[in-house]
Amino acid sequence: MVIVVPIQILRNIISIYHHSDFYLIEFFKEFFSNSKILFIFVGMKKNETQQKEGQFKTKSKFVEFVGGKGFVNFLSNEAFIMGNQLSGLEMDGLKFKLTIYDNMTVDFEEVDTNQTTKEQRARLIEIIEEKTITSYRNRTVVQELDFTSTTKVKDKYVSLYLAVETPKPIDKLASMFDESIQMSIGALDNLNNLLESWIDDEDDPTNISYEDVNQGSDDSYIQHHYTTGIDVTSKIQESFQTLKDTKLMELKSSKDKKEQELHKLEYQLTTIENSINQAKDDIKLIEDRIDDLQPKETPTGYYFNVSERQNEIVVLEPEIEKIIKDKVSKVKGINSEAFMKLFTDGEFHIKLGQMVDGKLVILESIKELSDEVFSRLVKLNLEVDTDKFIYRGELSWSQVVNKMIKLGFEESSEFNELCDIKTKETISHLPI
Repeated sequence: MVIVVPIQILRNIISIYHHSDFYLIEFFKEFFSNSKILFIFVGMKKNETQQKEGQFKTKSKFVEFVGGKGFVNFLSNEAFIMGNQLSGLEMDGLKFKLTIYDNMTVDFEEVDTNQTTKEQRARLIEIIEEKTITSYRNRTVVQELDFTSTTKVKDKYVSLYLAVETPKPIDKLASMFDESIQMSIGALDNLNNLLESWIDDEDDPTNISYEDVNQGSDDSYIQHHYTTGIDVTSKIQESFQTLKDTKLMELKSSKDKKEQELHKLEYQLTTIENSINQAKDDIKLIEDRIDDLQPKETPTGYYFNVSERQNEIVVLEPEIEKIIKDKVSKVKGINSEAFMKLFTDGEFHIKLGQMVDGKLVILESIKELSDEVFSRLVKLNLEVDTDKFIYRGELSWSQVVNKMIKLGFEESSEFNELCDIKTKETISHLPI
C-alpha cells in the first residue's frame, strides 16, 4: 500500500523555517510491520569546505550534531561549546568550535581567543570521547555536553548534542556466532531494527499509521509529534539536570573540605608565626647577654656621640596594626615585617671625633676613617651620611651607646657638649 502524506503538513513545516538557515534535506520511507511511515528531517545546511581532513584524529567516529523540536531534526557538522564544560575554571570564558569530517577527523579551535595549545585541545577531545552516551532521536549522543549551533534560527541559537557512532546491536550479536554464518542484508536490517526497538528509550514514531494521521487535522498531527518531541527532550534535560545537581553537591562538599583544611592551615600558620617571634626574642636576649659578657675591643682612638631619638614612637592599636600589615602584605615587592618596623624602630645619629693637638675635633667626613675602624662600625648596620652615621633599628639609646663602647670607641662629656653646640648652631642656621 502506497501512503501519501498530506501536502499541507509539508507546507506547514516549511512555512515555519523558510526564513531561517534550515532547509528540507530528505524524505524517505521505511517498511516496518504492516505500515509505511514517512519521516521528515530538517537539518542545518552544512558548511561546504574543500578541507577533507581535520587536525585531530578521534578514537570513535563523530557523526554529526543533532537537536530538534517535535518531529523536526536539526542537523549540522559544526557547533560551539564553552570550555568550562570540559575543564573547569581554567577554561572559563573560552569558546570552542568543533567541526566534524567524514574520515574520523575533526577540527577543534578557539573562537576569538588563542590561549590553548594543540596538545591541550587534543586532550579536550579525549574528554569529550570519555563522556557518557545515551539514546536521543534514534542516535547515540554524548549526554553530558551542551553544544549550540553556529548559526541562528529565528534569532536564537539551537541546542545540539554530539552524535557518535557505536556498534549496532546486530553486530554485537553476530560477533558471538561463527563468522561463516551468512545473513541477507534484509534480514540483518530487520533484526537490527528489532534489537534497537528493545533498547531504545524514546517512543518509536513508526508506530503511527497513516489512518491515525488522517483522524485529526493537519495542525493536530504536527502538535502531536511536537508534544512527543518535547517530552523526550524534557527527559534528556531532566537527566542532565540530575547529573548537574549531583555534580553541584560534590563540588559543595569538596569546597567545605577545602575550607576546613584552610582553617587548619591558618591556625598552624598563626602558631608558627608566634613561635618565630618567640625565637627572635630569645635570640635578641642571648645577643644582649653575649654583649655584656664579651670584652671590649681595642681602643680606636675615636670619641663618639649618640644623639637623642630623631623620630617619634608610633604606638598602633592591635586591630589597626593587623589591617595595615594585611594591606601591605598584598603589595608585591614590599616586606610587610620590614614596613611595620618603620613605626617602632628608633633613629639615632652618631658623630665621631678625635683629639687633634690636644683639642677634641668633630670628624667632618666619614671618608677620613681607616678601613679597620670602618669595619667595626659595619657590625651595627649603620647608614653612612657625609659627616655622621645613622642607626635605624630596635636598639634603644643606651643599647647603642653600649655597642659603641664595646666596639672600642670612647665616650666623653666634653665631646658630647661639643656635638650639642654644633647641632644647635646647625638648627639656628636653618631657614624658617
